[in-house]
Amino acid sequence: MKLFTRYNRINLFATVIVFLLSAISFYFLLRYVLIDQVDEDLKIEQHEIQTYAGQYNRLPEIITVKDQHISYTPVNKEGRKKTFSTLGIPDDTGNKDSDVFRQLVFYINTSSQWYKVTVSKSLEGTDNMIQSVVTIALVTIILILAISFLINRLVLRKLWQPFYDSLAAMRHFELGKKEQPVFPATATDEFMVMNDTFKQATAKADQDYRYLKEFTENASHELQTPLAIIQSKLDVLIQDEHLSEPQSRAVQGAYEAIQRLSRLNQGLLLLTKIENGQYTDTVPVNLSQKVTEKIVQFEEMIASKNITVTTTLDKTVSIKINPVLVDILLNNLFSNAIKYNLQGGCIEIIAGKGILEISNTASVPALDESRLFRRFSVAAGSAKGGVGLGLAIIRQAAEVSGFETRYAYENKLHHFLLVENKQ
Repeated sequence: MKLFTRYNRINLFATVIVFLLSAISFYFLLRYVLIDQVDEDLKIEQHEIQTYAGQYNRLPEIITVKDQHISYTPVNKEGRKKTFSTLGIPDDTGNKDSDVFRQLVFYINTSSQWYKVTVSKSLEGTDNMIQSVVTIALVTIILILAISFLINRLVLRKLWQPFYDSLAAMRHFELGKKEQPVFPATATDEFMVMNDTFKQATAKADQDYRYLKEFTENASHELQTPLAIIQSKLDVLIQDEHLSEPQSRAVQGAYEAIQRLSRLNQGLLLLTKIENGQYTDTVPVNLSQKVTEKIVQFEEMIASKNITVTTTLDKTVSIKINPVLVDILLNNLFSNAIKYNLQGGCIEIIAGKGILEISNTASVPALDESRLFRRFSVAAGSAKGGVGLGLAIIRQAAEVSGFETRYAYENKLHHFLLVENKQ
């Protein structure tokens, strides 16, 4: 859930709770105040009746007044205090519905006779006023909530836009690229601090990456000459007929180790060149024609293992790619498909619009896709002498060329796919 959405929900929930509690409190407070006002009116009626009875020693005549009822009931003696109550009294029209009245009961003595005096005032006007006020309050609350929600969506979205712009810039940042991420200008202090931190982090990461890449390139380059010298010296030693059997085996082991180190050095140099953008020039290349040429080039290796090759090629497919990179890609794909294949196995090749798929049988089961294209990742059962850079080179060359590398294991076949990236 987005922070903006979560904030909106919390804010809206808190606001609704506060407004509901306020509305309930306001309703009861208003009702209390209005009923208290009616009670004061009833007390005034009581005072007028008591004043009249005191002057004339009799109760005043009952005058019919709308929304007010007065009644006198003779009682034997005083025995009660005045009381206020709210009750429903049937209306004069005979309807089943009753009106709500506020009633005052008190006792008065005239001519040695005690009377129970009941004075009632209708609360209809009070209830109508309460309903009107509460309705206005609720409508106001709803309007405030709606306006607050809209303001939050519009204002907060605008306030948080620099944050999302900075994240988008970081998302498109790639190490080794010349372009540094551009962060939006903002007047918000927190976002300014965040952008400064991003700038420092990306600059430091890019600098460290360039230093590491430069070191790798220089180290690999400087190793080429001594490796070539050692390899030539070992060639001379191997041809020496005076070596004993143990000495010959030792020299042979050293020679194989030097060969592996040389392949590793060449692989790292190739990766560095690809990452440095030395293969950016592209030309239209007929993919089917290239695949056919590679089949011819690897014909002897294919025949040595008695491998059956089947192809499904769209001869009209042409892709824009660096000619060196397409050779690197196909060489590594064909080399892996043959090297790790079974004796009498098969290779299936599909070349179509935006896709190249090379599938092969192998003695090993499904490979771990999460580690497959990493550098120096060698699968169990791999050929002896492998340095673990072949698939890493394939992925790097494919990414530079605008392709995505995928792997799948189906029907006892290892499928390596290059899919054109549409983005």
